[in-house]
Formats: sequence, structure tokens, C-alpha cells
Amino acid sequence: MRTVITLAIGFWLGRQIYIKYDKQTALKKEEQIKNRLKSFLEDNGLTKSEVKETTEEIIGI
Repeated sequence: MRTVITLAIGFWLGRQIYIKYDKQTALKKEEQIKNRLKSFLEDNGLTKSEVKETTEEIIGI
């Protein structure tokens, strides 16, 4: 019985750690995409307010 409980707790902890890691990875990737989009729009001659507006429309912040 102890083995089953230990395995269940270990599985649960592993899952929680993975979920946290997955969220952090997704946030980093989203930030990278957002920065690339902003730099692309700025390179194409949009003003800062237009860049912000367009980025919000595309990404949906």
C-alpha cells in the first residue's frame, strides 16, 4: 500500500513540475514571437503606436 501511495505522490509531483515548466516555456516562446513581430513592424516603417496597435490585434493581448 505504501508503494502505491508513494508512486501516486511521485507521479503527481512530476506532473505539477512539468505543467509549470510547460507554462514557462510557452510564455517565453510567446514573448519571443511578440518581439519578432514588433521588430518586423518597426522595420517596415510603422510608428510605435501603430506597432503596439497592430501587435495587440494580431496576438490578442
